[in-house]
Amino acid sequence: MSSGSRVPLCLLVLTLSLVSMAPLRVWSQASPPISLQSSDETALRGLTEQYGQALASGDLEKIREFWEPKSPDLATRLGFYQSFFATSRFQFLGIKITRADVTGEKAATQLRADERLLDKATGTPLMDRDVFHGAVRLINWTKTGAGWKIERESLLQEDLAVDLERSASDAERRILFENKRDLTTDVLVRILIDRSTRHRLSGEFEAAALSVRLAQQVAEQIDDKIGTAKTWLYLAMVKDAQGDVENVLPLRERALALYTEAGSKLGEAIALFTVAHTYHQIGNYPKAFECALKSLHLAEELKHRSVMAHALSEMGHVYMYQNDDEQALVYFEKALSIFQELGDKIQIAIARVTIVYRHEHLGNYDQALQIYNELLKQTERRGDQIGGAELRYHIGNVHRFQGRYAEAMEDYRKSLEVSDARNFASTSIPTLIALSGLYLAEDKYEDALPLAERAASLSRQILDQRSLNFALASLGYCHLGLNHHAEARRAFAEAISTIEELRAKTTGGIEERQHHFELMLDGFHGMLSLMVSENQPVEALVYAERSKARGLLDMLQQGRANIHKAMTGGEQNEERRLNTELTRLNLELSRAGQPLGRESEHFKELQKKLERARLEYEAFQNALYTSHPELKIQRGEAPVINLKELTDLLPDASTALVEYVVTEDRIYLFTITRAAGAAQAEIKVHVLPIKKDELARQTESFRRQLAARDLGFRVSGSRLYKLLLKPAEAELQGKTNLIIAPDDTLWDLPFQALMNGANRFLIEDAAIAYAPSLTVLREMTKRRNNQHPEALAATLLAVGNPLVRKETMNHAALTLRDGKLDRLPEAEQEVRALRQLYGASQSKVYIGAEAREDRVKREAGQARILHFATHGTLNNASPMYSHLALAEGDANEDGLLEAWELMQLDLKADLAVLSACETARGHVGAGEGMIGLSWAMFIAGVPSIVVTQWKVESAGTRDLMVNFHRGLISRPAGGKPKPTKSEALRRAALGLLKNPATRHPFYWAGFVLVGDGG
Repeated sequence: MSSGSRVPLCLLVLTLSLVSMAPLRVWSQASPPISLQSSDETALRGLTEQYGQALASGDLEKIREFWEPKSPDLATRLGFYQSFFATSRFQFLGIKITRADVTGEKAATQLRADERLLDKATGTPLMDRDVFHGAVRLINWTKTGAGWKIERESLLQEDLAVDLERSASDAERRILFENKRDLTTDVLVRILIDRSTRHRLSGEFEAAALSVRLAQQVAEQIDDKIGTAKTWLYLAMVKDAQGDVENVLPLRERALALYTEAGSKLGEAIALFTVAHTYHQIGNYPKAFECALKSLHLAEELKHRSVMAHALSEMGHVYMYQNDDEQALVYFEKALSIFQELGDKIQIAIARVTIVYRHEHLGNYDQALQIYNELLKQTERRGDQIGGAELRYHIGNVHRFQGRYAEAMEDYRKSLEVSDARNFASTSIPTLIALSGLYLAEDKYEDALPLAERAASLSRQILDQRSLNFALASLGYCHLGLNHHAEARRAFAEAISTIEELRAKTTGGIEERQHHFELMLDGFHGMLSLMVSENQPVEALVYAERSKARGLLDMLQQGRANIHKAMTGGEQNEERRLNTELTRLNLELSRAGQPLGRESEHFKELQKKLERARLEYEAFQNALYTSHPELKIQRGEAPVINLKELTDLLPDASTALVEYVVTEDRIYLFTITRAAGAAQAEIKVHVLPIKKDELARQTESFRRQLAARDLGFRVSGSRLYKLLLKPAEAELQGKTNLIIAPDDTLWDLPFQALMNGANRFLIEDAAIAYAPSLTVLREMTKRRNNQHPEALAATLLAVGNPLVRKETMNHAALTLRDGKLDRLPEAEQEVRALRQLYGASQSKVYIGAEAREDRVKREAGQARILHFATHGTLNNASPMYSHLALAEGDANEDGLLEAWELMQLDLKADLAVLSACETARGHVGAGEGMIGLSWAMFIAGVPSIVVTQWKVESAGTRDLMVNFHRGLISRPAGGKPKPTKSEALRRAALGLLKNPATRHPFYWAGFVLVGDGG
C-alpha cells in the first residue's frame, strides 16, 4: 500500500461536509414560485427549523421522520449522517430561514446558519477553524398524505462550486461571485477543497488543481488566512498525486507558516503531520519525527483525537523505515486504538494492514495470521469475495514464510479460484507468481512454467509493469531449469528492460521509489546465472555490474527526488513536467484498463499519448546528457565498465579485483586479474554454495565477535575465508593489492580480518580497498586522475571533538542505537597531531565550538585532504540523510552535515577521512551497504573515503589515524614509490596489530577505505 495515500484519506475525513451526492439545482425560472398560504409558510419554516434542531441533536430517527420514505436520496443521506454522528456532531449558531417557496406540491426552504463541526466525545472542533460562516442548506419538500416531507437536501455553496468549475473563463466566474456574494464565505472554501479531494482521488488532477485555485481565490477575497493555508495543503496533495514530489514540501511548509500566523493551533497540528509525512517520504526521518512529535503535542493540548492518531502513525513510520519494527508497532497500535474509538474504517484498515506487515517482517507469523484471519472473516461476512481472495493470498505468503508449503499452496489456489472467476487480474497475478515460485523451489519447472506464463500475459494486459518484471523473472528461471536457454534469455532480457523502464518513470517520495529496484533484481541475477551456466564470465560480470551500479544510485536517490546539480532551471522545470505527464498518463491508463476497458477507444488513445510522452522524455534525456556529460554518473546513467577499462584498473600483476553478487540460494565470486605483460585482464567466476540467510548469519556473528573483542574470532574468520576466498586462491596467489566490491550483507564483513590457511590475517598479506561496484570505481579513479591538488590553498582541513549542542544530539539519537554522542577527547589530540604533521601553514584545524558546520561548508572546497574526527552516522535506510555531527554556529545550521548537503559542495579533495565515527547499522540493501556518505563525497568531488564499520576505540583510532596520514605524506628513501592510500592504511593497521595490547581486530579492522585506493 502506498504510504502516499494516508494523508489524503485522513484529510478527507477531516473535511466532511453536508454535501448531496447529486446536488439539486435551483428551481427553474420557467415555473416561478408562488407564495404559500400563511399557515403553510409558517408550517414549513417551523419544520425547517425543527429539522436543523434534529441535525444538531444527532438523533438519526428524528431526522428520518422529516424525510419522504421514497426519496432516492434518503439512503445516502442517512448513511452519511449515521457515519458522521458516530463520532461527531453539529452545532448551529444563529439559524435563519431565508426562503420559503412553493410550486404546486413542491416547496423549497433555505436554512442559513453559522456552524461548528465537533468531536462528539471531547467537544473539540474537528477542523482547522472553530466556526464556518453562512452555510446555506437548500431543502426541497414534497407534499404527501402525511404532510410536507423532505425530498432532497444540499448546500447552495456546492451548487456555486459546480458552476465555478464549469465556467469557461475568469470573467464568467467574476459574474458568479458578484451575483452570489452571500454564498462567498469560508463554507465555499471548504466545499471547493472537498471537491478537489474527490477529483484527486478519481485521478482528475487538472480538475483538482482548478478547485484548489478557486478555493484560494475565495479565501484571499474574504481575507481568510486559515482557508488560504488549507488551499496550500491541498495543492500539495495534488502535486504529490501527480508525482511532483519536489514541490510538496515547500507548499506544506507554506501552509504551516500561514496557520501559525493565523493562530490556528489545529491547523498547525494538521500541517505538521503532513510535513512529517513528506519528510518520511523523502527519507529525512529525524525531521519527520520532530514534526510528528510537535503535531502530537498540539493535538493532545487540543484533545483532537484524529490528529493525535495520524501523528502517532507518522512516528511509527519513522521507526519502521529505520527497521526498528518493535518500536514502530508500539506507535501503530496506539494510532489504531484511537482510530477504532473514532470508527474511522479507512484508517483502521490502513493501520491494521501496516501492523500485520510489520509482524511479517519481524517474523511474528502467528500474530500476522491472527489478524489476517480476523479480516478474512469480516470480508466473508460482507460477502466481499475479492477482499477475501486478496487476504488468502497474504495468508499464503505467511504460510510460505513459515515453511508450511502445502497450506500456502492451498491458500493460493483458493485465492486464484475467486480472482480468476471475478476477472480480478490484480489479485490473480501475484498469486500466480507465488504459486510458480513454490514449484520453482521444489525444482518442478514444468508445473511452474504455465503459471509464470499466465502471470506475464495478464500483467501485459493490464499494463502492470511491476508485476510483469516478477512474472518474467519467474518465467526465465523456469526455462533455465528446463535448459531452454534461448527462452530464458528472452524472459530475463524483457524483465531487465521492464525494470529499466520502471526506473526511468519512478518519481521520488513514494514507497515504490525507495524500495522497488532492490526488490527487482531477479532479472539481472537470472541473466547472470544463465551466463555462468554458459561459461561466459565477461557477460555475467556485465549483468552483475548493471544490477549493482544502478541499485546503488536508486537507493541513494531515496533522499531527494532528482539530482539537479548541473541542470539549469529551465531543464529542471522541463524534466518535472515530463515526469508529471508520464505519471498522470500511466495512472489514467491503468484505470482505463481495469478490468474490461482495454478495447475502448479511450484506452487506445491513452496508449498513444503515453508512447508520445515516453519518446518526448527520451529525447529530453538524450539532449540533457549531451549538454551535461557529468550527469551520466550523477544520474546513474554511466555505461557499465568494459574489459579494457577493467584492465586499466589493474596497474600491475600484484593487483586483483574481487566482486561478489549475493542471491537467495548462492553467491557468485568474480576475480579479475592481469598476468605480467598481458594486454588484457582475465575474468573468472566461482559459484559458492551458500544461501543468503546463512551467509548473513555467519557474517553478523563474526562482526559481533570483533566488535565485542571476543577472543574466539579466529574459527569464524577462518571459516569465512574458506567459504569466500579460498575457491579463488589460485588467482589471488601473490596479490598484494585487493579491491573488493562486496554485495548485500558482505558490506558488513571486515575482509581484512579473515584468517587464511597460514593462520595470517588477510591484511598481513595485502592492502584492501572497497568499491560499491567496479563501474563506480572507474568513475572514482577518473576523479582522482582529474584532480589538481597543487592549486589548493591548504593541504588539510580537519575538525575534531566538535562542541555538539543538546538539540543536535537529540536529532541524531534517532539513528544512533544507543542514542549518545559522547565527547571525543582523543579526537582533539588526533587533529592537533595532524596539524603538526602537515604544518600550520598547510592545515586548518578546528576544535570544539570552532568546528562549525557553516565553516566546514565554506572551507572544505579549499582542502586536498578532509579529516573529520567526530561522530557520524551512515544511514543505510536513507543514505542521503547520513551525517557528520559538528558544532552548530550559524543559526541556519543544525550541526548535522548531511549527505545531501555534502553533495551540494564543490570539493577538490583527494581523500576524506571519517575518524571515530559510528556506523548506525540498519537496512543493508543488495549492493548498497555503507555507501551513503562515500557516494555523497564522490558526487561532491572526493574519490576516496575512509570510514569505520563499528564503534572504534578512541586512543587506538588516534594512533592509527596519525600513522595513516604520516604514511600518506612520507617520502620513501631509495627512490621507492610512495604508498597508495590503501597501503598506507594497511601499514597503520599493522602498527596496531603488532602491538600486543591492540592486536585484536577490534582495534584496527574496523577501518575501511571505500573508493579509489591509489
